[in-house]
Amino acid sequence: MKTRKVGKKVGSCIYAHKDYEYKIIPEIILNKAKSKLEGFDYTCVKYDKKSGNVTFQLSKDFDTAHEPIVSQCFLVKADGSCRVLPEKKDPQIWHHKWMWVADDYTGFDVEESKRRSEQWKDHVSKEEKRKIGYLSFWNSIKNRWE
Repeated sequence: MKTRKVGKKVGSCIYAHKDYEYKIIPEIILNKAKSKLEGFDYTCVKYDKKSGNVTFQLSKDFDTAHEPIVSQCFLVKADGSCRVLPEKKDPQIWHHKWMWVADDYTGFDVEESKRRSEQWKDHVSKEEKRKIGYLSFWNSIKNRWE
């Protein structure tokens, strides 16, 4: 059985649960970014390979929601500057969360999450895929398959 790589790629960015952060971010870059955290609690990380930026992202419902909400984030730029990004008024959500973890992750049912992705992916147009990362839009279309 082939082991799949952990991480969801979007453009030059890759996302993963914090349990797998060292699998997607070079250790020296991650350690430098983590030294800036100042106690910030996070669930997942986003690494932009092009810019070198690391974003530590909090999602309070990552293990319980089909499409978890992105809450507060802590951005560490490649130059070492930092800033906190508050949760958006219309929160962003994540899809295909099974890609962020290994198949043996125990926080949620990974196989169920894969089935969830299969359930809706063919019901969303190419144009809509640019908007589904926001909770309000997602809620307006998800009745097609639920």
